[in-house]
Amino acid sequence: MNGIEKITGRIESDARKKAQEILEEARVQARSVTDNYARHAQTLRRELLDKAEDQVLLQVQRMTGAGELEGRKELLRTKQALLDETFALALDKLRQLPQEEYVALLTGWLVKAAPEGRGEVIMNPSDRARVGKDVVTGANEALAKTGSMLTLSQETRELQGGFVLRDGLVEVNCALETLVDQEKETLYGQVAGLLFPEG
Repeated sequence: MNGIEKITGRIESDARKKAQEILEEARVQARSVTDNYARHAQTLRRELLDKAEDQVLLQVQRMTGAGELEGRKELLRTKQALLDETFALALDKLRQLPQEEYVALLTGWLVKAAPEGRGEVIMNPSDRARVGKDVVTGANEALAKTGSMLTLSQETRELQGGFVLRDGLVEVNCALETLVDQEKETLYGQVAGLLFPEG
């Protein structure tokens, strides 16, 4: 009995260690994406804001009173468009990750989305064919102690990337576009500060 307990203990220890490695790798990848995004955002800021500010400043100089208010509204719209473009760029960068990084990222998300290790993973047709099996296998390995039964669904959906996890009637949406939209609310002020440090 003592030998079985040692083996079981080792398996649990290895599974925890592997899960921790996967989570740490996902964090490193997330930081890398954020850093790349910030560098590109600065370049984009210089190019686009220079053009937008020149146009807006010319309009503001010609306006008085109510016209100045309209100029501020235009600058705000331009900044809003730049912010939207920046988040769209972040989504593109996530979709263009090298396959190994993309698999690790989705595997980490799947492990977090399915702590009980149950469910059916639905992807877009391209991701299903390219990385679906690797993502589900990696998550099942990381969740082995739960008796993981994650499966790759035959069903596909029109997602820009990522997946939807379905467990019975419950669905967890981990599509890239959904996650970027959720992060947009959290990061909006921070990104605006990077793009428009003067306020």
